[in-house]
Order: sequence, then C-alpha cells, then structure tokens
Amino acid sequence: MRKAVTIKSIAEQLDLSRNTVAKALNGQYVPESTRERVLKKAQELNYKSMNLTHIALGKKKYKILLVSGKPLSNINYFIPLVKGIENSCYENNYDLFQLTYNVSTSPFAHLSEHVKKLRADGIVAIECFDKNFIAKLVNLGLPICFYDFSADNVKSATKIDIIRTNDKSAVSEIVNLLHNKYKTEHFTFVGDRKHCLSFYARYIGMRMGIMSFSDKHTVASDILCNDESFPYGNPEAIKTEILKLRRIPDCFVCCNDFVARNVCHALSSLNIKVPNDVMIIGFDNIPEATALSPNITSFSIDKEFLGREMIRTLVQRIENPNIPSRMVTLRTEMILRESTDRND
Repeated sequence: MRKAVTIKSIAEQLDLSRNTVAKALNGQYVPESTRERVLKKAQELNYKSMNLTHIALGKKKYKILLVSGKPLSNINYFIPLVKGIENSCYENNYDLFQLTYNVSTSPFAHLSEHVKKLRADGIVAIECFDKNFIAKLVNLGLPICFYDFSADNVKSATKIDIIRTNDKSAVSEIVNLLHNKYKTEHFTFVGDRKHCLSFYARYIGMRMGIMSFSDKHTVASDILCNDESFPYGNPEAIKTEILKLRRIPDCFVCCNDFVARNVCHALSSLNIKVPNDVMIIGFDNIPEATALSPNITSFSIDKEFLGREMIRTLVQRIENPNIPSRMVTLRTEMILRESTDRND
C-alpha cells in the first residue's frame, strides 16, 4: 500500500519547515514563490488534491492601490485605519501599493499611467473628495472602495462602494440628548459642511436634532467658512468668527475633534467656560479629544476594523463586479466627556 503523503514529507522534499508548508496549504501568508513551490509539490505527490484546487482559486493574489488625497501618516485618525488596511492585505497575501496624490499640482495622467503599469485589481480611496478627481478616478474602470465621499453631487457610477459612519443619526441623537437633559436649544455648527459627505451629514444631523424642538435655527447661527481659505487650526481666527455671531450658543457642534479643541482654545481666550457657559461636541475620538481639560465629548469608531472593512468590501467588488454599488454605514459609539457635563 502506498505511503500517505504528509505535510512532513512535502517539507522534507522542499527543505522547508512543516510550519511553512502548513501555512501555504491553509491559505495563510507565506511568500508567493514559496506558496507556488508547496502547491506544485503537493500536486505532484497527490496530497489532498481536491482541496488544493480550492486553495489555489480561493486565495487569489490581488494588487490593491491605496490612493490618498493627503499624507496619512501624520494624521492621528488615519494611522489605525491604514494599519487595518495593511494587516488585512498582509494576512490575505494581497499586494498593497500606496500613492499620495495632490489634485492641485499633479496631472491626473500621472496617476492613470501609474495604475496601468501597476495593473491594479482595485483601489481604496481615502481623503479623495474633489468632484472632478472622483469622476476621473471612476473612469479608470476599476473597482473602487471610498472611505467617505464628496459632498457635491457626483454622477452615479458602477463598480464603486462607499464606507462611512452614521454621522447624521449620531449627531441628531446627541443634540436631542442635551436638549432633554439640559434644555439646550441654541446650537452652532463649526466647520466646512461642504468639505466632504461626513461633515455635511454631521451638519444635517444637527439641524434634524434641532428641528425636533425648534424651527428658529438659521445658517447665520453657524460658522461654515470654506476650509481652503479659513484656518480652522488657528484659535484666533475662530475667536474672530465667534465674535461675529449674534449670540453665543448653548453648544458648539464641531465637524471633528481637531476643530473642537481649537474652539475650546478660542473660548478660553474670551473667558467663556466649557461646559458651564457653553458645551462642545467633537467627532472621531482622536487623542486630541482627551489631551487637555476639558476632555471633548466625541464619537468613536474602530478605525482598524474600518480599514479591514474597506479591503473586504473592495475584494467583494473585484470578485463580483456586477453587484449594485453600496453605501456601507458603520455605527459609532457616543463618548460623553467633560465638555458636555454640567453636573447639575
């Protein structure tokens, strides 16, 4: 009777460890050249041949391009998100390439040529909000998964999916919570609502929450400066805009934690105390939210999971190109902190 072929016998013939051979046969990460050697030898020796076909077909190696509209490594929010993307690609044996593209200075032809040379199977896009750039990116004809999207109307396209968070319902919920708890009625949004889809949804969420108890809110109550010309990172500039308001609101709803922290600094210079005089809400739960007192009330998302979800969604699109385009919404967690706690 023929002796059964084992992982040990394959390893001995290839001068590899049994652990490496087991990983190759089970679809775990090993260098592609090693995987091919193991599969070829296993087929020659007729090792579980019915399962090998599944392994070879089910673990196809994809080339994925991460396109970002700004550097991501120096922005706290994106570090765990990119980690999730990288880890997911590593574990599934996908090749990951990254390109930071400046819409203002780089001809799109450069990116298009890069994609062609790379022979990418799909694209994950982060911080890509320019309407014209998105249209050109979609016209490449590749499957694309966007994290967040343009706030402007973009011509509908096939082969794309969008990952986002439940911005609208989250902000609406906290506006109602503060109204019910503290009788908070006057809210001011701070941020460029047209910057991206998530900022716009946060603004609409605030307006929806207010509408449940009042119809008096107007755009004049908000600070909505275009972020291409207004320095939201400068507390003095924000202070100037606050002084233009007809009244100091009960609560500032900020587009993210970075802006919320600068609003805190601006209010401090005006001797307006948070939260006793005015409350502040941020978004994204980055380290800046808890770096100083008062800690900022915010909304958290598992950013590493978000990155993994981008890869999973993109691969589904690559393998099933004709499925309808999807908007995948991930829930955030409300984190109440000092900036909305009046202790009364």
